[in-house]
Amino acid sequence: MRTLMSLKKQLDRYKKHLKQPGHVEKETTPRVSLTDIQLEKSMKEAAGQLGASILTHEQEAILVKEQRVSLQEKYGRYPLADIHEAVAMWQNDLVEHPLSAAGRKASDLLFFDTETTGLQSGAGHMIFLLGCGWIQGEDFVVKQYFLPGPGHETAFYYHFLKDVTDLTNLVTFNGKSFDWPRVKTRVQFVRERVPMLPAFGHYDLLHASRRLWKEDWENVRLQTIEEKVLELGRAGDVPGHMAPFLYFQFLKSPKASLIEGIFKHNYDDIKTLLVLYIHLTHLLHGKNVQRTPKESYAIAHWFASLGMTREAIIVLRALTDTDTNHDKSRAGAYQLLGECYKKLGENDLALQYYHYVVGELDYPSVNSCIEIAKILEHQKQDYEQAMYYGEKALEILDKKKIINKGKYHKMRAEVLHRLARLQHKSK
Repeated sequence: MRTLMSLKKQLDRYKKHLKQPGHVEKETTPRVSLTDIQLEKSMKEAAGQLGASILTHEQEAILVKEQRVSLQEKYGRYPLADIHEAVAMWQNDLVEHPLSAAGRKASDLLFFDTETTGLQSGAGHMIFLLGCGWIQGEDFVVKQYFLPGPGHETAFYYHFLKDVTDLTNLVTFNGKSFDWPRVKTRVQFVRERVPMLPAFGHYDLLHASRRLWKEDWENVRLQTIEEKVLELGRAGDVPGHMAPFLYFQFLKSPKASLIEGIFKHNYDDIKTLLVLYIHLTHLLHGKNVQRTPKESYAIAHWFASLGMTREAIIVLRALTDTDTNHDKSRAGAYQLLGECYKKLGENDLALQYYHYVVGELDYPSVNSCIEIAKILEHQKQDYEQAMYYGEKALEILDKKKIINKGKYHKMRAEVLHRLARLQHKSK
């Protein structure tokens, strides 16, 4: 506790330097003045206190810590063992979805997270902690690789790539645009001395999380998801943005107390990735969890954007059958149902749902009017009715105040062009 309070005071003093407006990170590859003997002694002490091992390669050394946790442990709202059920759900359903684990076992997934010296992508910023977790038997294994200084990257990536030979099922949170590109950048510096970087596949859970929750939350950070969805809390957690400061302090004075909290933070992140994958799987399949109306609509919209039209219809029909108190979300659902049925060539059903949006709800839609006009013109050859809905679209468009001017003028010009064509056809 004393160590934690001491660290908190140090962090509070340093925060003002990290958060100055316009402040640009100038930390590059840090210089360490410790002698080899001092570093070796400090690493042995740190390894002992952290429960880690020292691994060497080409006269370089790193710390490696491996922990095992029983799959029966409950982490937030889910036992870790639920990963097996989650993976099983994908085998015969929604197999085309980007998060699908069809043809895979739970033990094939590799949950991956890093800690870095900065958020920029320049060569001067390093990864100093690689963490990965996987299912092995009845346990969830988390293995962490720690870089004790900038002169040890060969050993760092050598041992990581020697251990992790299959990256085709990588599960991350923003790893596609952050973690993995930085791994590739750093490996380039030592590529002649380490195993080849294998090809990788990716399940990026940030993308899925944004799809579901970005409209309702201030941010979609992993910690926010933990609090709002996964029923997790982290008492005494070291914030991720403070990890670089603690690491630089460690380089000056290698004490385990400086990095112990970083190891714990990374370890918790990896376990969170596992339970978040479970939760997203349940939401997408509509099993073992109650979707909110907004989640249902977001999932249906995602399915539709992927060409999973019939799957989108199933979600939307369930939403419109149960959600009787949210006219605005129902309007969006009916409009999307119209789009889905139109895509399937079922124009009568498409018209039915478009008409419902325009005629019965309090949120008439310009797009629904336009889509009705298109079907009436091209499929039904009912030009008079098509003109009616074109004029109605124009009326609604002129009353809407939320549309930006550029979009307003573009849509208005398109509607006027349609009306002119219809007028010519109706003669």
